[in-house]
Amino acid sequence: MGKLKNIIAVLIISISSITIGGCGMGPLSSFDNEKEAQKYLLEQLSFKYGEEFEIVKQSEDDYEEYPTKNAYSTRLISKDNPDYQFSAWTVSSGEMKDNYAASFFASQAEHIAESICENKDYLIDYKVQLNAPVTDKKWSRDSDFEKYISESGAYNRIDSTMQAGMTNEQYANQIYDLLDSLYETNTGFELRVDNKVEDTNELIFMYNYDPNDEQLIKPDKERIIEMIESELRTNNLLNDGSQQQQ
Repeated sequence: MGKLKNIIAVLIISISSITIGGCGMGPLSSFDNEKEAQKYLLEQLSFKYGEEFEIVKQSEDDYEEYPTKNAYSTRLISKDNPDYQFSAWTVSSGEMKDNYAASFFASQAEHIAESICENKDYLIDYKVQLNAPVTDKKWSRDSDFEKYISESGAYNRIDSTMQAGMTNEQYANQIYDLLDSLYETNTGFELRVDNKVEDTNELIFMYNYDPNDEQLIKPDKERIIEMIESELRTNNLLNDGSQQQQ
């Protein structure tokens, strides 16, 4: 009987250990307010990556209440690598996601698209930035780059500017050439094109490419012209609406 009690005691301790720490939850396993959410998130990130982090963005929308659980999201930096900001998200049930790993691969990934853009004389300006969805998976600095790019959902956002005053067909020819070169990299991207040198929110073309999407149809020149015309119509409607409000 004594042995049975000892076995039961060991099982209880083991189950408690798994419940509290076996999933990497740290001291807190949930939270009930924004302060606890911040503490929980910082603890989880530290446990996941072995680094210390700091929250750099606070807003009223960081902590939101849902019918069944509370969610907290924010922007952070690593105290050891403060040049890169990333996003993290958690809910009071214990789930936590982040895209910190993009900092490990940003320069390598962005160089892929930059090397294409720098050889296109028709681009007046361009900017490439790696975007990545938050994930619960841990990617380390030693992770394989090709594996990260193909499995993480990360993609390059390319904001580009072409010469103003051209016809839609001329724009389509240049966009088609740019897309054709980007396809060859076999990496995901979001291409945005405007035709103004100054900063603007108005685009003449936008397109998302996922190399893992076998159903995706690459647009030909005719389809690109249609997409340009649609974007311009949207811009005109927005401008007309804005003028009417004034």
